[in-house]
Amino acid sequence: MENQVHPAWKHAITYGIYLGIALIILSLLFYVFDLYTANWTSYITYAVLLGGVVISAITYRDKHLGGFITFKQSFIVGFYTAIFAGIIAAIYTAVFMSFAGEEVKAVILKKAEESMIESNPEMTDEQIEMAMNWTGKMMNPVWLTVISLLSNLFFGAIFSLLGSIFIKKESSTIENNQ
Repeated sequence: MENQVHPAWKHAITYGIYLGIALIILSLLFYVFDLYTANWTSYITYAVLLGGVVISAITYRDKHLGGFITFKQSFIVGFYTAIFAGIIAAIYTAVFMSFAGEEVKAVILKKAEESMIESNPEMTDEQIEMAMNWTGKMMNPVWLTVISLLSNLFFGAIFSLLGSIFIKKESSTIENNQ
């Protein structure tokens, strides 16, 4: 009987759901504790995304591949996990911004304007107004959902690449079935 390999995408769906839920919970905690405008919270989000991608690839290696995995296999399972988590997080973003969007949008725009003035005090009122108009246009649920998905995919790919460097464990007798 031929050795059956569990498809990476099936494994990634499960871990992508777990990771997506973790990202949603983290986002809700930031919202409840009024931390969603703090810059440092993005580092925690990235750490959770990195951790989820790495845990998924390690679990796939140990559970389905007998403890051995190539760089390519590790990257694929990590990236698939990020894709599924990104889709879940993007759906959450769309729903959240549809319900709580105006309140969040007002706070974020105010913080953006303050940051703009603080970083570049020579800006004219017209320049600030133009920049705030563009920022306001980008704060609608559709754009934020697209940005959320693309951000998760970009960082998921980077974290999958970085994680795969350390996760790969090749055997001289491994038969690559994928």
